[in-house]
Amino acid sequence: MKPLLFASRLAFICNICFLLCLVIQRTHNFIPQPDIRQMIVVLGWMVAPIQNLVVNIWYGALLVARAPVRLPLWLALTNLAILLLQLYFNLILPA
Repeated sequence: MKPLLFASRLAFICNICFLLCLVIQRTHNFIPQPDIRQMIVVLGWMVAPIQNLVVNIWYGALLVARAPVRLPLWLALTNLAILLLQLYFNLILPA
C-alpha cells in the first residue's frame, strides 16, 4: 500500500498546482519568481491530470477487487473531485 499512498500524495500536490494554475490563468501573475511559476505550470497542467488519472484507476481497481484500501478517505475523495474538475476544464470547457 505504500506505493499507492505515495502516488496519492504526489497526485494531491500536483492537484494543488493545478488549482494554482487556474488561479494564475484567471488573474494576474502573483508569483514573481519565474522558475517557481514554471514548475507550478508544468506540475499543474501536464503532470496532474496524468498522475491523478493513474491514481484514480488504481483506486478503482482496488475497489473492484474488494481489496482493503488503507488511505485517508479525504485524500481519495479530494483526488477524485479534482479529477472531475480536470476533466471538465480540459475536455468539456474548450469545446
